[in-house]
Amino acid sequence: MLDRTVYWLFRLAIILTRPLPLRLGYWFGERVALLCYWVIFPRHRKALNANLAHVLGSNDPRFVDAVARRTFRNFGKYVIDFIHYPLMTREEVQRRLRFDQWDELNAAANSGRGVIIATIHFGNWDLGAAALAAYGYPINAIAETFPYARMNDLVQGSRARLGMNVIGHDRLGPSVFRVLRRGELLAMLVDVASDDVAIQVEFFGAPALVSSAPARIALRTNAWVVPAVVLRGPEDDLVIRPVIDLSLRDFASTGNQERDTQELTRLIMHSMETVIRKHPEQWFIFRRMWSRPRTAPARSSTLAEEA
Repeated sequence: MLDRTVYWLFRLAIILTRPLPLRLGYWFGERVALLCYWVIFPRHRKALNANLAHVLGSNDPRFVDAVARRTFRNFGKYVIDFIHYPLMTREEVQRRLRFDQWDELNAAANSGRGVIIATIHFGNWDLGAAALAAYGYPINAIAETFPYARMNDLVQGSRARLGMNVIGHDRLGPSVFRVLRRGELLAMLVDVASDDVAIQVEFFGAPALVSSAPARIALRTNAWVVPAVVLRGPEDDLVIRPVIDLSLRDFASTGNQERDTQELTRLIMHSMETVIRKHPEQWFIFRRMWSRPRTAPARSSTLAEEA
């Protein structure tokens, strides 16, 4: 029932906001997101607040709630972007991009090893893949499969129109290995894991359940693992700023698959900590990452004043 409700709400949002200028759509999306925060998704709100309390090291509920509201507002902007994907041209994607790591990206893309881009639900990750496609990189994306077929078709169709080859999470297998053998790029989300690939690693100082799939596939294929996030703005909502980390290219396998998977996954997650700590309001993690958030003295911030 919830899946159908979300689908029809999304269809309504398309009807209401697609004709609007993008910035006006953002204004609308933020207000709807705050309504969702307070009324429609209480379980997601509680999970997000628990995660942010851990990341922020704060037991001040007012401070944590202020950051969480900003997170929902940013997610509202992400949804508006998603709604506009079918209208976006390659030139528009290129105009919105700010990126100065082309040499590093080309070094990975031209290595012949295949590249796994390990990312999280942060900023505007879909537009990061679209930017790669807009500049001619062969980009494939592993995407979560939605239980409700109509929602799944709507979401994956929008992503495919951005130029990426979408591989459903339920179709992991030979196709993944083929694209890496061809030396292509494969984007995978690591902060949400199905039971068959879930693994616990240290993340922000405590065990967290994340996906081991990027590490396992990399170790089997010798692909280059590149942790990456796509930051929105922050000074201009229309701008996206991908940030990539090439430090794992020299990861040395010991031959112990389970130990190597654990360590490589830990390093991937560790790479994400700096940008999450700096921009926690752009991390859209609506499930509990830690069973017990770490406690710290109450903190306040200008974030609380601005929300």
